[in-house]
Amino acid sequence: MAAVTRTWKQVAARVREHRAYGPGFRWLELDVPAGFAAPVAGQFVQLLLDFPSPVLLPRPMSVASASKRGARLSIGFLYAPVGAGTRALAQLAQGATLHITGPLGRGYPLEERGTPVLVAGGRGVAPLLMAADVLARSRRRCEFVFGARTAKLLVGLDEARERLAKRGSKLHLATDDGTRGFHGNVVQLLTQLAPGLQPPVVIHACGPHGMLGAVARWAMANGARAHLAMESVMACGTGVCRGCPLPRSAAGRERVLAEGAKAAALKGNPDWAMCCTDGPVFEACELDWDRVE
Repeated sequence: MAAVTRTWKQVAARVREHRAYGPGFRWLELDVPAGFAAPVAGQFVQLLLDFPSPVLLPRPMSVASASKRGARLSIGFLYAPVGAGTRALAQLAQGATLHITGPLGRGYPLEERGTPVLVAGGRGVAPLLMAADVLARSRRRCEFVFGARTAKLLVGLDEARERLAKRGSKLHLATDDGTRGFHGNVVQLLTQLAPGLQPPVVIHACGPHGMLGAVARWAMANGARAHLAMESVMACGTGVCRGCPLPRSAAGRERVLAEGAKAAALKGNPDWAMCCTDGPVFEACELDWDRVE
C-alpha cells in the first residue's frame, strides 16, 4: 500500500491582529511560518494555548481567510468567546504566541460544475466569504444567502456586502424575525430564489446543525447537490481519538463498504464518519440527518 502523505503540521504562530467584530464576536488573525500549507475554504485548524491555560485540549477553528504576506502566511478566524477555551483565546494580545495544527479536514469542492449558492447562518458566514473569494478568482460569481435569527446576528454584514459586490456576486438576506431582508429562514428564501437559478445548483453551506439539516433535506428533495461544513467536539482533529462521530446515511455506509481497503483507517467506519477526517465538509447524502445532533 502506498504511503499516505501528511499535509498538516504543528507550528508556533503569532497574533497579528485581534479585535472585536460585531456584538459578541471577535476576529483573530495569525502569522504562520513558511512551510505551513495554505488552508482551503471549509478546512479547519486546531489552536492550542501556551501553558498555563484553563483548557488542556486545543480548540478547533474554522478558517475564515488565508493570505500570503511575503514568506509568511496569515490565517484569520471569526469566533464567539462562549466557552473556557475561546474566552481564554479572547485574552490574547497582538504579538502573543500559540500553537496551530493544520490545515485539517476536507474543504468545499468549489470546482464542481453548476451555479454556486453559498448559504451562511450567523458566524458561518466567514468560511463562505473565503469560498466566494476563491470562486471570484476563477471568474465565477455566486448567489450568497445569509441568514440569522435577527439582524444583529448577521455578523460582519457591511464587509460581506462590500466584498460580494466587488466580485459581482449577489447577497440575499433572511432573518427569522423579519428585521432585515426576507422574513423567514434560509430554506424558505432558497425556495423563493430557486426558480431563477440556472441548474444544476450546487450549495455550499455553513451554520448551525439544524440549519444544515434543513438545507440538506431541501437540496435532496429539489435535485441540488449540497456540501455542508459540520461542527463537532474534537480533541485531536486528525482521526486518532475517535471523538467526533457523525451518523452515516445508508448511502454513505454502502459507499464506505464498497471502498473496502481503500477507506483510510482514520476516516471512521461504515456506520460512523469522523467529522475531522471524513469532513468537516460532507455531501448532503452522506449523513443520516434524522440522527445528527
